[in-house]
Amino acid sequence: MLFFDQHRASALQKKLSELVDTKYEPTKIDLVVGLDLSYVGDEGIAIATLHNYPDMSLVKYAVASDEVRVPYIPGLLAFREAPLMFAAYELLNADPDLILVNGHGITHPRSFGIASHVGVVLDKPTVGVARRILSGREVVINGERYLENNGVLGAYVVVRGVTKTYLSIGHKVSLRFIVEITPKLFKNHELPEPIYTADRISKQVRSKIAHSTRG
Repeated sequence: MLFFDQHRASALQKKLSELVDTKYEPTKIDLVVGLDLSYVGDEGIAIATLHNYPDMSLVKYAVASDEVRVPYIPGLLAFREAPLMFAAYELLNADPDLILVNGHGITHPRSFGIASHVGVVLDKPTVGVARRILSGREVVINGERYLENNGVLGAYVVVRGVTKTYLSIGHKVSLRFIVEITPKLFKNHELPEPIYTADRISKQVRSKIAHSTRG
């Protein structure tokens, strides 16, 4: 396992959080990317899916896998998973208008989760998609649920049945933009279509790798 200085990483997150743009609103959405990552042992499998907007049809996908050497430390997931996500993203050879990342954006202890990390590095609008709260608390305003973190409304809470999904500001998107685009991101599943599809493909690839390893 690679030596990893979590104190320096945390300090870097605090510094980079100053670069996050929470006011910008994309004016045109034609292509959306979903980024997800799963594991087989110490091997990470990153999936990048490319979708047409607004019908969310899958155009293509890319897979990048490698040994993950950065340890798992809550709040520092980006240093462990983002490099492989970047590799899968580059393999798409696409120029999307929006990227959905499996993880939090500014609803993070230092307001710089993996969705913000990806957005700042790629200089792209990003939205974090998470199933659990990492930092902050839910609040209800005019009948809608949001996640407040570090004094800022950072995520829109989507309730579908008994499940909740937290769509958080990553970079170059506003909360208003997230609320407006949310109905088009969801189809027949509990997750936004790009993340659902990336997760489904990652499970298929993971199963094949695990099977070949046993064989």
